[in-house]
Amino acid sequence: MAPANLGMKLHSALPAFMVAIGLVAANVRSLQADVFYLSNGGRIEGELLNPEQRPRENYVIRLADGVQVTLAADQVEKVVSLRPEESEYQRIRHQYPDTVEGQWELAEWCRQKRLLSQRDVHLQRVIELDPDHVLARRALGYSQIEGKWQTTEEVMRSRGYERYQGAWRTRQEIELLEAKREQEQTEKEWFQKINRWRGWLATDKSHLARQNILSIKDPLALKALAAALRTERQLEVRLLFVEALAHLGVPEAIRVLAETAMEDYDEEVRLTCLDYLCKMPPNPDVTTFFVGYLKHKDNLMVNRAASALGRLGDRSAVGPLIDALITRHKQKISTGSPGTISAGFGTGPGAPPGGLAVGGGPKVVITTVMNQPVLDALVSLTGQNFHFDQQAWRYWLASQRRPETIEGRRDR
Repeated sequence: MAPANLGMKLHSALPAFMVAIGLVAANVRSLQADVFYLSNGGRIEGELLNPEQRPRENYVIRLADGVQVTLAADQVEKVVSLRPEESEYQRIRHQYPDTVEGQWELAEWCRQKRLLSQRDVHLQRVIELDPDHVLARRALGYSQIEGKWQTTEEVMRSRGYERYQGAWRTRQEIELLEAKREQEQTEKEWFQKINRWRGWLATDKSHLARQNILSIKDPLALKALAAALRTERQLEVRLLFVEALAHLGVPEAIRVLAETAMEDYDEEVRLTCLDYLCKMPPNPDVTTFFVGYLKHKDNLMVNRAASALGRLGDRSAVGPLIDALITRHKQKISTGSPGTISAGFGTGPGAPPGGLAVGGGPKVVITTVMNQPVLDALVSLTGQNFHFDQQAWRYWLASQRRPETIEGRRDR
């Protein structure tokens, strides 16, 4: 081929080549779409033509049809870049016909590209065109129930359920969950308030802090007060929290006072809690609480509970106190080195029995203890004193119980 002819052919081919390059470039640009969310609630999609502008004064955007628009910076709330698949979807979606087959094919394309929300749009269009399209119905979550296509949502709502926090729940369940959430939020706020007032106690706001703490009436402040009492180390402040719990007066607060009266490490705090409990109206639940400790494995706790019961003055505790007058406890003792022999002799009430013991490591023995605080409580409640004679105490208690009156049958 002659060079002149070759040059003429190349020259004639250039326009077509440039058009092809332009189409490729246009396709590349179409894959670089962004979504512009507007301050008025709308949105547009297109290519941002001035991405480097700083500070941002406006947005110059080329839409899919080639139209160019300019938006002021304050008209745009945010800009979200589309994934390449989303951009491709915007480019090709109009190429599929609005038929059952065309919309189903586009839905399948969306499924393969993981464009699930777009897929649902086209599945929905399929069943608009063909209400009994089984595959589209099932893909959208429909089932045939009593000859009618229904989604899980429709079925559950017809049964009185609502979607709440990722699960189907009844209206009553939702109300309970919302009430619980509100309660937890209020309790959290009380933690913040009490912590703030605690910080004021060492400042010129000390009087206001004490006033605020002692005026608490909301039962939802209980957890914060109880936690503050447990973590506080300054005695004066701990007694302030005890007083606040006593003023609160709800059953849960009374329970915290009783637990503190038994378990707290500080004797003054324990006795102060007991003082407040004794000033309150008689409460069978408080008596039951302390009676439970009469069977505690630690004899110290047994006697502490007995002292509390003696002060509370509830005579219903007499029977359990009689049972706790003499208690038995397991105790691990050392008997010396293996192979040695030691002698031991009991020296008082409750002491282990004496005798010889052959060495061999720790031994578990059962000790019998006569509990003086229990006896003191019995004397205080009954005005009697049978010392540690449990049988005599039981005879006396039985004599105090009146026999039930049995009314005979009257024949008419």
